[in-house]
Amino acid sequence: MDPEFHVGDSAELYAVGALDERERAEIDAHVTECRDCLRRLGEAEETILTLERVSVAEPPHRTASVVPLQRRSVASWWLAVATAAAFIVGFVIPHGAPRSNVATLAMIGSHFSHAQFAGTGPAAKVIYARDRSWYYVIVAGSGRYDVYGIRNGRALDLGATQPQGATSELFKRIGKPFDRLELRNRGAALETAAIR
Repeated sequence: MDPEFHVGDSAELYAVGALDERERAEIDAHVTECRDCLRRLGEAEETILTLERVSVAEPPHRTASVVPLQRRSVASWWLAVATAAAFIVGFVIPHGAPRSNVATLAMIGSHFSHAQFAGTGPAAKVIYARDRSWYYVIVAGSGRYDVYGIRNGRALDLGATQPQGATSELFKRIGKPFDRLELRNRGAALETAAIR
């Protein structure tokens, strides 16, 4: 690897899944040794997450299929918006500002993936560390839902989402790999998200 290599503008491309496997592997290897680039990548991932959270809510009749981010085609306008947003966020949000949100801190300090829940319940998403050290479930609306991690047919109760304004959320540090997460209401599974 070139000793002068740094993530630079590739951070946003990485965050939206627009890089090929070789490019992603090169960045993954680099950020294990370069804290500045790890921070830059975390900022890009946080920006993309913020953009997704403020985007228009899905219509009530969603399809049940989930397409991993790596397989989605990324429109050129989306990359331009992500790059512009990262640039703006970098100037608007002070880097030294104290943060009290544990989930946000976890996302800043690590690489993460996400999956959409599919089923009969409300719109919901799970954001999780690639090493499965934490899971962050966000559900539209203020309802409380039980969250279960499923692995090899066995279910583990991770806790209940807690209302946070217009959403209900659960952040769980657990360090266990799951095949999927389930949202349940009174014991009945409403939605499932595949963990890849």
